[in-house]
This record gives sequence, structure tokens and C-alpha cells, in this order.
Amino acid sequence: MIDQILNLNFNQISLFNYYLVPELITGFFIKILPNNKIFSVGLNFLNIVLLFFSFNLFFKSLDIKNKNLTLLSFFIIFFSYIGNWIWCFWKLADIYFLFIFSLVFYFTSLGIKKKKISNLIIAFFFVVISLITKPQGIAIIPFYFLSIFLFFLKKEINFYKFIIITFSIYFFIFPLLSYFFIKLNLFSNITYFMSEGYISGTIFYKFDEFLVEFSLSRNELNNIFYYYYLFLKKIIYQLTFVRETYSFKHNLFLVFYVLAIYFLIIFNFTYLSKKENLFLKMTLLICFLSILLHSSLNTADEPNRHQLFNLTPFYILSAISCLKTMTLIRGFLINFFLKN
Repeated sequence: MIDQILNLNFNQISLFNYYLVPELITGFFIKILPNNKIFSVGLNFLNIVLLFFSFNLFFKSLDIKNKNLTLLSFFIIFFSYIGNWIWCFWKLADIYFLFIFSLVFYFTSLGIKKKKISNLIIAFFFVVISLITKPQGIAIIPFYFLSIFLFFLKKEINFYKFIIITFSIYFFIFPLLSYFFIKLNLFSNITYFMSEGYISGTIFYKFDEFLVEFSLSRNELNNIFYYYYLFLKKIIYQLTFVRETYSFKHNLFLVFYVLAIYFLIIFNFTYLSKKENLFLKMTLLICFLSILLHSSLNTADEPNRHQLFNLTPFYILSAISCLKTMTLIRGFLINFFLKN
């Protein structure tokens, strides 16, 4: 692709390429670096730089004053799962996409807080860039416009009711539409993943398995129920990091790891709503949209790969919650020993 640009063969370059940005970066490094070893080191270095720049942009979106302890807590939570270490060295588009999304998140939140249209325009520019960085850019479009609508223009709308109602409608409609579209052979590029029983890139749940599991007969009604159940399994697959291909010890660690993160955020939800209301809602919004997108289509086998862009601010919320929980425990222990 770099050769095509240098030769001014722009007609051979497709702008409607979900991986245009990663391909340009990779091609540029191949062009300027002399051998594969230096190329590998160069891209690893770029990965690390962009990863930590992404962390910085998310933290700049926070309102809390003491960010150093929160950053330390975040690093402990993020890197305590060895699967997250690969992002320093794995040459995939996920880090580029994380960085682009962190820019969207930062400028959108800044525009909402300061009521500056210029920041929202900058954010929109990076929304467009996200569309040519990874297919997950599709989720960034509604994230951007819904953030402006819900948190900038229509603050009176109850965000949590909106999420619940939207999810309920989508959960009811999407599997049913998938059934009819598959029957009519419409939108096959979208319904393909439902028709083939995709849960992830290598894990499938076929209609025949559904019939056997619940001892059902083969008919159209059960076919519809199958698509609802498949959609539900995809959602659960993303909410739990447990994987059939992982070892027992690996899955056991992930059970405690994920439950601890969920517990911390739920336990301190009121505190987060008061201190980081916008950050919390924007994080929940992108998590919600990411889950719907990947449940409708497909996701990766690794629990932290395609969802890295929405999991990162979620990890930050858990870090804030962890420090708050430790403060509460310390206060309780001090009061307990003083009384005794």
C-alpha cells in the first residue's frame, strides 16, 4: 500500500477498508526499517507507547484529583492478568484502535464538560478514523452521537432506563429479525454469524446441539428460540472471561478476577455516580454497545482482545472502586480498634 501511495496509484487504494490505518502503519515500518528484527522491535515499541498514551487519555478524562494512586491500582488490576501483557508485544490493530478510541472518549467528554463544540468536532474526526482502523469502529458511531444526545443535549433522560429499554427492545427484535432474514436470504453478511452458530472465531453452537441439549423437536418455533438462546450465550460469553480452551487454573483465576472487578464497581456504584458520573456513564455506554455489536456478529476467543477498547475504562473504574473500598475497610478497622 505504501508503494501505491509513493507511486501515486491512489485508484488502487480502497478507502472503505476497515484496516486501512494498521496497514498503512505496518507498510510504513516495513519501508523504513532494514530487517524483520528491527521491524518487530519498532512495532513493539510503538505498541507500548500507544498503549500508555491511551491510558493517559482515559485518566485525563477523570475528575478525581489524586490520580497517582488510582493509576497504580489500575496497573495492578490491568497487568495482574497475564493476557493483558501481550498488548505490549502483539502486532495487531487492537492497540491502534484503543488509542483512537481513547482520543474519541477524551475529546467527547471534554466537549461535554466544557460545552465546547470544537472538541466534539475533533472527536468526530477520530470517530471517522476509527472506521478505517478496525470493524469495531461501527460501535463508536452510536457511542459518539448517543453521548452528545444523552449527556449534552438531553440530560433529563434517565440514562439507565434508556439502556435497559434499548437492550430489551434489541434483545427481542434482533434474533427474530435474524431468523426471518436468514429464511429470506437477506443481509447475509450480517446474519452469517447467527446462521452458522458463531460464538467466537472458533467456538460454535449449532441448532442441532440446541435441540439435543433441551430434547426438542426440529420445527420453526424452536429455530426461533435457538437464535434467542444463541444471542444470550454470546452475551454471557463476553461478560465472563472463562473459555473452554483454557486450563482449569486459568479459568479459576479468571472467575475470581472478573467477579472481583464486577463486585468493586457494583459495591461502589453510588460513589462512582457522584465522583465520576460522566466517565461512568460513557464507559457503560461503550460497554453496552460493544456487547451488542459482538453478540450480533462475532468476537475473538481471547476475552480481552476485541473488547480491549471498552474494557480499559472499565478497569479504571474498578481501580477507583478498589481504592474507595480500601479506604472504607481502613476506616472500619480504625473505628473497630478504637472502640475496643
